[in-house]
Amino acid sequence: MDPLLHSLFRPLQVNGSDPYTYYIEQEPSAALRAYVACYWESGPVTKEVPEGNMRVSGREAVDRVLPDGCTDILLEYDPVSKHQELSYCGAFTHPFVSTRQAGSETRIFAVRFFPGGAHYFHGMPTHLFTGGNYRLEEIWPENVEIIGERILEARDFNERVRIMDQYLNQLLLSRRTSDCDLMKNLLHRIFMSGGSVGVKELAEREAISERQLNRKFGQWIGISPKKFSEVVRFQSVLHSIQSGGSVDWTGLALKHSFFDQAHLIRDFRRFYGASPLTAAKDFRKLSDFYNTRSGTPAILKI
Repeated sequence: MDPLLHSLFRPLQVNGSDPYTYYIEQEPSAALRAYVACYWESGPVTKEVPEGNMRVSGREAVDRVLPDGCTDILLEYDPVSKHQELSYCGAFTHPFVSTRQAGSETRIFAVRFFPGGAHYFHGMPTHLFTGGNYRLEEIWPENVEIIGERILEARDFNERVRIMDQYLNQLLLSRRTSDCDLMKNLLHRIFMSGGSVGVKELAEREAISERQLNRKFGQWIGISPKKFSEVVRFQSVLHSIQSGGSVDWTGLALKHSFFDQAHLIRDFRRFYGASPLTAAKDFRKLSDFYNTRSGTPAILKI
């Protein structure tokens, strides 16, 4: 994949507004930016008690997780008990809610792969994992358990990033998955159109059948080109809403090739689980939260 390709598509989530939860992201090293969107971590914010000890919040944390065409490696770990679970989350097309139980010490360290990026590493048809969460040891190349142990023993987020980044760089060099110019072209057309290009037009532009097109997307992305384009369009609308200010909903519908405002709202609800107006409020809440919260920023870059 071409790292410049993904400058056209930056997947958005709405994590990080819960005052009892921290959420941070960091970009990968330059060699991985064609494949990896970011490393991220989420967990409970610890609070100091009078005795000088630390404890986690007793409040349940809830996060809305949105379709973005990406797949993730997830390492759930407890720094106290040293228990860990490694899994691979495939692409999904419906929003869902992620919860952490009150008082839980569990954190999640993760790798978010760009659409098509994970296929370079596991080499398997990506549609096999769509909509599911699978034990990483059963599907991933060798040494993943050792990497999990090293990440568990790491001092902080930055060290976990360095360990995983080094591992993925080495794995990329050893894999035999060939690059795919056709997928580059297809993704470029979808990203440039903001997800509004149709399947028939994609096939005609690349001189392939729609059947071949669907097969390629199953192999690399995990969902059909039609559904992936819908996700990209949803993400494009999300970026427009995130930019802030007063939103002209009718103008937004036309900009993103919806028939009308009602069509925009109906389609948006499928992927967000709520109306565009709710999303605008969520992003304002997120902006206000990080404008007033001291400490680590939500996004770190190297």
